[in-house]
Amino acid sequence: MTTTVERVLTDRRVRYVAVGAVSSAVYYALFTAIYLTTRDHLHYLAIPVLANFGCALATYPLQRRWVFQSKGPVVSGFLKFYVICLWALLFTYAGLPLLVELAHIPVLAAQAILIVTAPLINYQLSKWWAFRR
Repeated sequence: MTTTVERVLTDRRVRYVAVGAVSSAVYYALFTAIYLTTRDHLHYLAIPVLANFGCALATYPLQRRWVFQSKGPVVSGFLKFYVICLWALLFTYAGLPLLVELAHIPVLAAQAILIVTAPLINYQLSKWWAFRR
């Protein structure tokens, strides 16, 4: 049984999914907290910027050390990582208004829908660009 657990934990894809789940939870928690406390004063499209940056700061160390085991420069690695996070932000800016304004889905539900799709693309970008060996 130990060898099965070890094999699973050494698979980068499994580690990526685990950290992706943490990242999604952190982002959604930040988004929800900011939205609920500022929705009367701040447009819902301003919130992803704050949640995106906070999530990047919180999850970069996990991606760097545990998923990709990168030994490269921290700052330039974070900048590359954040470029990928900006892609997710652009994805949110494209999808959120479509779901909220056109499909009339509540903001928090629309954001939850978008969260499950972005990691599929982010893994490939992280693997081949941000954390390339």
